[in-house]
Amino acid sequence: MNKSEKRRKSTGLFLSLSAVMAVPILVLGIVLVIMGTKSVSEGMELEIQKALASTAREAVAIYSLAYPGEIRMEDERFFMGDTDLTKEYTLLDQIKENTGNEISIFYGDTRMLTTITDDAGERIVHTTSKDPNILSAIQMGNEYYSDRVYINGKYYYGYYVPLKNKDEICGMIFAGMSNESVRDSVSTIITKILIVFIIALLTVVLIASLFAGNIVKTLNQIRTYIGSLAENNFNTKMPVAVLKRTDELGDMGRHAQEVGETLQTLIYKDPLTGLYNRRAGRIELSKYIDLAEASNFRKKVVVALGDIDFFKRINDTYGHDCGDLVLTKLSGIFVKHMDKNGIPIRWGGEEFLLVFKTDYKMAYGLVESMVEEIRKTQFEYEGTTFHVTMTMGITEYKKKESIEEIVKRADDLLYKGKTGGRNQIVEDADNF
Repeated sequence: MNKSEKRRKSTGLFLSLSAVMAVPILVLGIVLVIMGTKSVSEGMELEIQKALASTAREAVAIYSLAYPGEIRMEDERFFMGDTDLTKEYTLLDQIKENTGNEISIFYGDTRMLTTITDDAGERIVHTTSKDPNILSAIQMGNEYYSDRVYINGKYYYGYYVPLKNKDEICGMIFAGMSNESVRDSVSTIITKILIVFIIALLTVVLIASLFAGNIVKTLNQIRTYIGSLAENNFNTKMPVAVLKRTDELGDMGRHAQEVGETLQTLIYKDPLTGLYNRRAGRIELSKYIDLAEASNFRKKVVVALGDIDFFKRINDTYGHDCGDLVLTKLSGIFVKHMDKNGIPIRWGGEEFLLVFKTDYKMAYGLVESMVEEIRKTQFEYEGTTFHVTMTMGITEYKKKESIEEIVKRADDLLYKGKTGGRNQIVEDADNF
């Protein structure tokens, strides 16, 4: 047997052994990619449905509070209570700005108010919903969700909630998100997962003969982590052993962790300020309350609800980019002062909820420091300087109290401060 034949035989044996060891791992990688892709897609859609349901229900509640009374049509004008809402989009646009979702209000099956526009930028009012499944569910008093609602040439994820005059159904509110935008987000996440797995699998093929068992163990740890992400369990940590690896599997773990952080940010963080959004803020506040209850109130919970004074005037005078600058800078002040004493939450628009895990005296002192720094902070935008102030309502959590109750009490105190001149901190009388 000459050297050439020996070389071909040894090469063939190496390839055969490598294939025997690598193929099962390659198959496992493909399964993990499919499972991860499916799990992320399903998890994303579940979160979308929850978010749209929350938006639609909150829109019903907001309009019911803002315009109490009978919903009706008079001379082709749309009324809620005594208010003519025909072409009145301020509140509707604010809901869209806060949630990022499209909103429509229907009287019967006809769209009377909407944030959805056509190619010319005109709102598609006075269009109708022809889907018998939607209309049937709403007439029966049920809410309705679909991942393929066809509106003006586009498909939407849509959630419908009935509108009622007392017990009589008179219309519905729609909250939606375009399928295209969701597909883009899902594709980005899936692409990252695919890249991570491709890198990892190439590495496995190279070192399978020596470290096959270790690689399989590492892949299983990453799979468990990605599975936790798909179940919206962001408390699961990537194992330290994976993150310490200096090979491609370590890269995969770190990239997977980045994907998890990105996904968590998409779901829980306000994209402008980086603070927790309202949904995530409620979850964190609930944790603080549970700790207080479990410690028999040795651990305290204090909340302060704050609102930027005359924020609309800032937007109207300098533009929304300037308003975003103010929101971002104030968020930095909140984070700096709260440090490890609690969390700041963007509650909506120019409202912030500060949740403290300190006693009332310390929390009040921190709020005072924040409000004072805000007063002294000079904002500069396009050569113009200005100052802003905030009004705060602060109160302490009481035993067996719900999140809604403590936030409502803080909101009432905030309202008292707004009507009493603004630029102040209003305390709960029980905390004096």
